Amino acid sequence: MAEQAAGDVQDQGREHAQTLVQKLKSHRPAGPLGWAVLLGVGGIVSVGSVIGLILLTPVFIFFSPILVPLGLIFFLCTAGLVAAAGTALAAGSAIVWLYKYFKGRPPPGSDQIDHAMSRLHDTAEHVKHKALDLGGQTQASVQEAAAPGA
Repeated sequence: MAEQAAGDVQDQGREHAQTLVQKLKSHRPAGPLGWAVLLGVGGIVSVGSVIGLILLTPVFIFFSPILVPLGLIFFLCTAGLVAAAGTALAAGSAIVWLYKYFKGRPPPGSDQIDHAMSRLHDTAEHVKHKALDLGGQTQASVQEAAAPGA
């Protein structure tokens, strides 16, 4: 029964895909004339853009002492806002992470922090024992140097 229902769904999907392809084919440009019109419209738009750029270039040059500083100010303000928002988001995420960590609900990555802290503690213990061993040897060598024959 389930296999028949899956087959029906697949058949409906194929029919829908075929009707979609048929709709796309009915809206395509008709023959070479349609493609020529499509390319012609695209060419007119690009030629219009070039003509507009040619006509507006003197205006841009004339107003460039105003437009360039305004563009620079706009860019710097936008960059500052994006940087401030990113910093605020990072700080908020860090605060939430620390809150979860100290409340006992382990956030992502807390196992790495715990592992690093245990390694740091082990290293500190190792350095402490090494210092005590070296301190004991140094004290014995000082006493030996003070009384060589004793």
